Amino acid sequence: MDINTYYKFLNVNPSASDEEVSAAYKKLAFQFHPDKNPHRAEWANDAMTKLNIAYSTVMTYRFNDESTVETGNKKTEKRQEPTPTPRKPHKDIIDSEILTKQFINLRETAKDALYRYFQYSLYNIPIREKVANRAVFNKIVFSLRKNYHAIRRLKDKTEDDELIEHFDVFTAMLFHFYRASECLNIIDSYSNQYDVESYRIYRKGDDCLTDAGKEIFYDRHNRGHFKKELAYTYVREAEKIFQANLTIFPDSTWAVETSIKLDYARSLKKYIELFFSES
Repeated sequence: MDINTYYKFLNVNPSASDEEVSAAYKKLAFQFHPDKNPHRAEWANDAMTKLNIAYSTVMTYRFNDESTVETGNKKTEKRQEPTPTPRKPHKDIIDSEILTKQFINLRETAKDALYRYFQYSLYNIPIREKVANRAVFNKIVFSLRKNYHAIRRLKDKTEDDELIEHFDVFTAMLFHFYRASECLNIIDSYSNQYDVESYRIYRKGDDCLTDAGKEIFYDRHNRGHFKKELAYTYVREAEKIFQANLTIFPDSTWAVETSIKLDYARSLKKYIELFFSES
């Protein structure tokens, strides 16, 4: 489906700001929510699922569209997943040591942004929605997006498979982190028991995922050492919970968010396995 179709579903213009897109999503979520439509629950569930898909697709597209980093312009093609960046001819190859230094600088800048995300508890949506904190979140997203694209461009300059693997795993983690951060968890008091149970499982997995992120990107820096096994246990538990939720409640209105969080859990697990293999 064309990206403009999702913008139309959200009732926003492609030139709208991220805040305007989020506001449109929240307005429609309250309108479509099953609790607000007790006499047409099937329609409401379908509408909420489509709304979640539309919002996730638009925000993912914006993050993955490099032109938005500098200009804010939007393209019309849909991109759901980070695609491999084609490598250029040998004439553009740069020494691996130089590229490694560039990657480390970009990686550390991105990690600083992730540190601030957990420092300000921006995984807590009510806290994030405060005006000052929303400004912090926007700066974090800008930093992550900028460094994400900068690292992906490094792939044009090397044929070193080890370096490429590090580029891919780190950018995938950033990509899926951002998608997961945009799951807004609108209304948690469903009257439909099917969705209630799905939401409870979703929250349990999300808590594990948040604890893993806090350990990896925040707590270990303050403490001075990394509890790798603890973080890895949290990530694996989150992965297990999200997968179970999709298996038990495949038609829940939380299936979209659960799938997004599952992707992030898996990318975070790969990040730990590669970047902390000797910890």
